Amino acid sequence: MPTATPLPHHLLATLLLLLLASAPRPAAPASTDRAALLAFRAALSLPSRAALSSWSGPLSPSWRGVSLHPAAAPAPSPAAPSVAELSLRGLNLTGVLPVAPLALLRRLRTLDLSANALSGELPCSLPRSLLVLDLSRNALSGAVPTCLPSSLPALHTLNLSVNFLRLPLSPRLSFPARLAALDLSRNAISGAVPPRIVADPDNSALLLLDLSHNRFSGEIPAGIAAVRSLQGLFLADNQLSGEIPPGIGNLTYLQVLDLSNNRLSGSVPAGLAGCFQLLYLQLGGNQLSGALRPELDALASLKVLDLSNNKISGEIPLPLAGCRSLEVVDLSGNEISGELSSAVAKWLSLKFLSLAGNQLSGHLPDWMFSFPLLQWLDLSSNKFVGFIPDGGFNVTEVLNGGGGQAQAQATPSETVLPPQLFVSASVNTVSWQLDLRYDLQAATGIDLSGNELRGEIPEGLVAMKGLEYLNLSCNYLAGQIPAGLGGMGRLHTLDFSHNGLSGEVPPGIAAMAELEVLNLSYNSLSGPLPTMKFPGALAGNPGICSGEGCSENARTPEGKMEGSNRRGWLGGWHGENGWVSLGAFCISTMTSFYVSLATLLCSSKARNFVFRPVRVEY
Repeated sequence: MPTATPLPHHLLATLLLLLLASAPRPAAPASTDRAALLAFRAALSLPSRAALSSWSGPLSPSWRGVSLHPAAAPAPSPAAPSVAELSLRGLNLTGVLPVAPLALLRRLRTLDLSANALSGELPCSLPRSLLVLDLSRNALSGAVPTCLPSSLPALHTLNLSVNFLRLPLSPRLSFPARLAALDLSRNAISGAVPPRIVADPDNSALLLLDLSHNRFSGEIPAGIAAVRSLQGLFLADNQLSGEIPPGIGNLTYLQVLDLSNNRLSGSVPAGLAGCFQLLYLQLGGNQLSGALRPELDALASLKVLDLSNNKISGEIPLPLAGCRSLEVVDLSGNEISGELSSAVAKWLSLKFLSLAGNQLSGHLPDWMFSFPLLQWLDLSSNKFVGFIPDGGFNVTEVLNGGGGQAQAQATPSETVLPPQLFVSASVNTVSWQLDLRYDLQAATGIDLSGNELRGEIPEGLVAMKGLEYLNLSCNYLAGQIPAGLGGMGRLHTLDFSHNGLSGEVPPGIAAMAELEVLNLSYNSLSGPLPTMKFPGALAGNPGICSGEGCSENARTPEGKMEGSNRRGWLGGWHGENGWVSLGAFCISTMTSFYVSLATLLCSSKARNFVFRPVRVEY
């Protein structure tokens, strides 16, 4: 079916502006607006009017990118509509921001020039009537001028994210109380966070403060905890140090707190329990230490808990069972010890659980695979022992191929590993609430590698048809690879390396169309080499043979080579499948003896050296 040719970006901008400038007077904007738009067209170096000479007709409030204030009533003189909103986003506009013509649009409430290539510094002479200013995703440089807040007293949304702002924020910078959203993220702003973001914290309407992905340093100012209207606080990916302010618990309306990837130290403050409406708590990638506080049990609405890559110790406290709304839990890369607490079993909405890289021990509990919505489970690099529990596999809907939404968004494992979590927020100006959502990009998978698990691989584990990633490497697993493995049609990555698996490789593995990564190396597998596309996947398996010379007696009988190749590599040397046969050993020994004897008989130097007299000294 043919598709319509899109209007070029510069023609779209020209169309909008020429329609405003050339419309009949009954529907035209005020004279200042007409002059402003004509000047704005000239400042942007748009094509001449002749390019759109075929367009005619009165200006409509529904033209894309432009909206009008309705005529005021009553009015002492014939009222004319004026420009209320100007949206020219994503048109690849270049050059310096045309300040002079914009300043003439005295009733402009919304200015959206995002996703262009505008350069230069931020001005202080924009229309004072502005409520929304969005200059994100441009090439603006310099600093946020201290005159900007006072020049826009009515502003409630300011978005300057994804630019090239570099200079520190002035410590005197503070915004009016009515500002609801401030986004300066993804720049290169350095220096300290200003002590007072808003002029009057007690009367502030600020809901969202996003300073993430910059170069802020120093401590988090205690004054932020005084802005009690905050619902979203993003300070991630900076160079902030010191401890988390204890007064953070005063933010009783806070729904998301992201301080990840900084240099924060100390413990997770117990005062966080005061943020009882918290939905997302991300403190990963810092230097936090100490045990998890049982006070976190008060966060009954918490959906995301990320404390990964810190120095948190102790055990998973039982009071965390009260956080029954948890969907994403990442405690990886810490020093958590003890057995896996039954508190985890209470997280019935769990989709993602990573406890990798800790010091957890004991047996894997029977309920480990019984979460109905589980998508990703990572218990790797711990000290778990015993068997993989053979039960509960049929409960998890997503891992068994159900859950259509999760599977529809699935992508090959190499593109989503390691898993990533994206939390976004925006201010709803109708309800004056924060709209929050998160995107979890992870394969459906299980990782139990790097433990001390023994026994056989359960049949139920390889019967989970929704799995895309399965890693059981570096354990002490034995027995044969279950034949049902070939039926895992969605599997992208399979790693059973460095175990003690024996028997033949199931031929169904070679027919797995979605498989991209396969590693069965350093086991005790035997038999003919299956036809497969993964060179080196069976390295370190002495019993594997290939070609027409692979006879029946080349196959390792079951039980002859027990244990993996990294343990007991001398086991079975004397058998027919050992390193050296008995005949070869005898021939080598006799040859060495006769060569040594012939050397002694034929060489006088050798005889004098061997039979020289011994001198006894007193």
